[in-house]
Formats: sequence, C-alpha cells, structure tokens
Amino acid sequence: MADKLLAVENVSRHYKLPKQALFRPAPVLTAVDQASFDLERGQTLGIVGESGSGKSTLAKMVMAFEPPDTGRILFQGQDINALDAGELRLLRQDFQMVFQDPFGSLDPRRTVAWSIGEPMRAIGRAAPAEIRIRVAEVLEQVGLTAKDGLKFPHEFSGGQRQRIAIARAISTRPALLVADEAVSALDVSVQAQILNLLMDLQADLGLSMLFISHDLAVVASICDKVIVLQKGRILEAGDTGHVLGNPAHEYTRSLVAAARM
Repeated sequence: MADKLLAVENVSRHYKLPKQALFRPAPVLTAVDQASFDLERGQTLGIVGESGSGKSTLAKMVMAFEPPDTGRILFQGQDINALDAGELRLLRQDFQMVFQDPFGSLDPRRTVAWSIGEPMRAIGRAAPAEIRIRVAEVLEQVGLTAKDGLKFPHEFSGGQRQRIAIARAISTRPALLVADEAVSALDVSVQAQILNLLMDLQADLGLSMLFISHDLAVVASICDKVIVLQKGRILEAGDTGHVLGNPAHEYTRSLVAAARM
C-alpha cells in the first residue's frame, strides 16, 4: 500500500483585483481551481504549465504561506491550515522549500552558516553546538565544505548559492522538499549538476519532492509523476513518461511540441 505523504484536496485560491469601475465589484482572479493530487513518500511529482498557470500559488499553499479559500491540504495526515502557529512551526521542519532565486532565503549580510542554521533556530529544538555540526554536515552533502560556511552569499556563483539554499532546506531533515523553478535561472550545465544533486539527496535522505517547472525536459529527467496546470485547473495527471509521451489534452500537446522546438 502506498505511503501518502501529502494530499491536496479540492483546493482553490482566489485574489481580488483592483476595481475597474467605481460602482462595480472588484474582479476576481482564480489562481487555483479545485486542484487535487497526492504525493507518496520517496516520490517526485512535477507540476508543469505556462507562466500564470497557478504553479507557484499551489506551492505557496502547500507550504502554508497562503491558505486555500476552499479545500484542504493534509501533510502526514494533518490539515496544515487547522494547526495553530506553534504546531505549524514544529511541523514545518518536515517540509521545506527551495526558491528560484537563492537570495530569497540567504541573507546577504549574514554568513552562509548563519542562513543555513536559521530554520533550526526557528524550531528551537537544537543547541548551538548541534546546529554548527549540522551546518557542516549539510554543506558537505551539497558538495561544499564546512569552511564555506564562514563566507557570504556574494562570494559564490549562482550554482553554488543554489547548493547553499538546498543545504538550508535539508538542514531540518525534512520529508518533503518543494522546489519552485529551482534550476530555471541557471546555465544548462549547472542545471544538470543541481538536478543530479537533488536526485542524490532524494536517494540518500528518502526525500519526497514537489518539483515545479515550466521546463518539460527538466521535469521528464527528474519526476516520477506529473500534473499539468492551465489557468489553475489540473488538465491531466499521471506517470511522467505517459503524460508527456502520450498527452491526452491539446494544451499538454502544445507544451510538449513547444519543448521540442
């Protein structure tokens, strides 16, 4: 029987837009519309679609950065939006995020070691000595050295900064890693290195990954399953090879055709 880590059940997210006329109600944008999917332990699920399809909004809801307007999100069987702040803070050590721009999680004024240790300090369950040891461990896990922790983010290349961001994300030993366009800003050769790193970490640590990307070639190389989003709706879902190799929906066929150009 499959071991379900994450269950997204009929979630929707709407945003009010600026009023276009004084006596008319503000228009509403539906960013995600009745989306449902599961993620099993040790699996990588890709979410693909064009810009504006709702991929990042879905990631924000999975990370509990934003609540859904309808539906619910269960992580390890717990409704993350029904938890109080303290309960969510403790649970958050089990799900972490890697952003497109590593500067989003690295403070340029702080050393790399300080930034990597921040999630552990936020949880408040590790002593300073334990944090130092763990920071050195994760730096080596991502192909850097413990001494690199003494440097600042500007002293590293883009690919190295993304390795540091990944080190920060795995510092709490999470079960789930959410990667939102984590390699899209990198050169192709560096992309390959980071993808290989993520796959190695998944194998070593037993990670599950939610991998969000507009690049179908990248998704095909790393994801077990995939869902296709358009205007917030899931059009099709299934094994990556089947969905991308034999797409059923015209929108998916257009994405595949564009990727082959």
